[in-house]
Amino acid sequence: MGNLEKALKYPFADKVWGPKFVLGGILNAVGMALGFIPYIGFIFGLLFSFFPLGYSYKIFRDHLKGKEDPLPSWEEWGDLFSRGFFVFLIILGYWIIPGILYWLGFALWQGGRFSAFVGVLFLILGVGIGLVAFFLLPMALAFYALEGELLSAAFRWNGIVEKIWLVQREYFLGWISGLVLFLALLFIRTQFLYIGWVLFSFGFFYLSLFLACLFGNICRARVSETP
Repeated sequence: MGNLEKALKYPFADKVWGPKFVLGGILNAVGMALGFIPYIGFIFGLLFSFFPLGYSYKIFRDHLKGKEDPLPSWEEWGDLFSRGFFVFLIILGYWIIPGILYWLGFALWQGGRFSAFVGVLFLILGVGIGLVAFFLLPMALAFYALEGELLSAAFRWNGIVEKIWLVQREYFLGWISGLVLFLALLFIRTQFLYIGWVLFSFGFFYLSLFLACLFGNICRARVSETP
């Protein structure tokens, strides 16, 4: 069984996967619902998201180290929260520049005339850099996990690109698969009112488990050779 097929089935491989999966989906849904509360809702929603993020990172780290166990139990909540927080910092580090470019592009685009033209350029640049960031992120997390969870390890771009090159085919297929699934989830969220948000919450949790398993296995052999 290839890594892709194994990862697609992984969230449901455990005999008692149901409660574990549902809890992760509920945490995602609650976090997104809190985001609708004015002013402070975004902060509480973000804090809630650290739990499923830390859970997915734990699975990624285990697969990276060769521990291909089924879905773990939801325990040691403080550890899940703290790991989710640091993973969020890494994600933020990779997405802050494309995020700013996209925000500026959108603001300029609404201005009309020449500013709209400049805004489109910023939007294209933001999306392009964002896709590159998304491409580098799994290997960056692998460096972080295997080098004592030092934040600086996740930004060693020369080493990250070098290791990606060694597994380029599987890595690229995994990246494309994740991107396609994410776009499908976005379509569901925008096309189906209310129920779309619920499906997106559970679907996004499935996507995080799928990517954790997939890239944990893909990155394992090469990153373990990092001095």
